[in-house]
Amino acid sequence: MAIITKITKTNNYTLRGGLTFCEAEYNDYFYEGEKYVRIQTFGSEDRQKRGKQSQVIHLDRKTAKQLVEFLQKSFNL
Repeated sequence: MAIITKITKTNNYTLRGGLTFCEAEYNDYFYEGEKYVRIQTFGSEDRQKRGKQSQVIHLDRKTAKQLVEFLQKSFNL
């Protein structure tokens, strides 16, 4: 299990190969007395093993707050 400890914004990203669409699950849990959020994505319809877990990210309160701030700025929320 990997817990993201810091999120940094970068401007050097080039999209390669297009995008695929998938579904995700969200839940929260406690680990060693701290609350975390887990977001898990699943393979797209084009994947060989459909519905197989693809990526999982775990955020604590600090990194969740960073992500919210980035999203607010990016989407002018």
